[in-house]
Amino acid sequence: MTTKPAGPVRRTLRRLGPYHVDLAYSVSVGFTLVTLALCAAPVAAVAFAAPGTGAGRRALRATRRAARFVRAYGAKWHAAGHPDDYLPDPYLPRPPRQDPATRRDLAFFASEPLVGTVLLLLPAALAWCGLFWLTAPAIGAYFGGDHSAFHGALFGSTAAALPGGVAVYLAALPLARAGRVRHGRWLPVLLGPAPAVASDVAVEHERRRLAARVAELTETRTATLDTAAAELRRIERDLHDGTQARLVALGMNLGALGTLIDTDPARARQLLGQMRDDSVKALTELRHLVRGIHPPVLAERGLADAVRALALDAPLEAEADVVLPGRPEPPIESALYFAVSELLTNAARHSGATTVRITLRHEDGLLRCAVRDDGRGGADPDAAHGSGLRGVRRRLSAFDGRVTVHSPPGGPTVVTMEIPCVLSSPRTSSSSGTDSSTS
Repeated sequence: MTTKPAGPVRRTLRRLGPYHVDLAYSVSVGFTLVTLALCAAPVAAVAFAAPGTGAGRRALRATRRAARFVRAYGAKWHAAGHPDDYLPDPYLPRPPRQDPATRRDLAFFASEPLVGTVLLLLPAALAWCGLFWLTAPAIGAYFGGDHSAFHGALFGSTAAALPGGVAVYLAALPLARAGRVRHGRWLPVLLGPAPAVASDVAVEHERRRLAARVAELTETRTATLDTAAAELRRIERDLHDGTQARLVALGMNLGALGTLIDTDPARARQLLGQMRDDSVKALTELRHLVRGIHPPVLAERGLADAVRALALDAPLEAEADVVLPGRPEPPIESALYFAVSELLTNAARHSGATTVRITLRHEDGLLRCAVRDDGRGGADPDAAHGSGLRGVRRRLSAFDGRVTVHSPPGGPTVVTMEIPCVLSSPRTSSSSGTDSSTS
């Protein structure tokens, strides 16, 4: 029962909390910036009065450092940076008055003592007076003596000291908030770039971003073409060295069989059995080749079951933690499937790992797959022996994918792959393997 009054008190204190942040800004930032401006204004005046001299150059550098410090304050308290637009280095030997940004610095340091005092320090001083008047009776009682004349001069009566101090302090809080907001709007007026310069800076930034993006896409396209060409050469080599050679031998044996069937039936039957074995091997190689191009399990069951199948067939103990509410596009499925297969092969052959864990999720528009092994670590995609990891990176770069490798010496190795994509609904996908269960 005694805790009921605490509810409105707590709510009142919670509402006053942000105002005290504004008051703290008025005290700390106001005192700091006003003091800095009082010190920097004469230094800036030296930079303008003695351009080209050693003292003038030093004063100019000090003024700009002070201005950048104020800009950093603005970025911290107002969540908005104010980039400078000083003329580049070849212009520095010229008088500072020819640089518009330097002129605005001088104007800021000349005006900030007045602006900062009115907007920041006056609300802080008013709050301090409220606290002083609030505690004046207690201070008088502590030091002893008759202070009624002092209290009466301040408030008209001693009894009015307590409510008067509360009223003055509470009145200072909204003034502190208004001062902080207006001071935040005041900073970029002189310390931010001029409108025309700001527009040029934004255009230049966008131009550089687009140029970097074009370079990235050009590199990605080249890597994709190289990967596709290498894949075609691999298929051609496998067909030429494997299936084609067996089919040629099968044709030659068919010609010999036509000759032996009348002259040497026993030899013909032996050759027929050999031809049967060769045809089975050729069919097996063709199936293996097709599986290397696009595995049937991937087409029929989707990426989730295909990754689980990779974990089951892995040459070491592997666990697959897969949660996918739908299916990505087939090219993305294929790229990620072969990337996981390559990482499992690397873990088995090179890392000395005994266990592998595969995690596959789709979160925030990203298809994210992590492959973690307990091997010796030290994997580096940029090293000479990191061709497998480089291949994974090239394969996923065609889809704006990103590959991150964390492999400290001693392990474990964690390879994280992220591809931006949208999943299709399992109910609407014709090859998801879930239609029969949902119909």
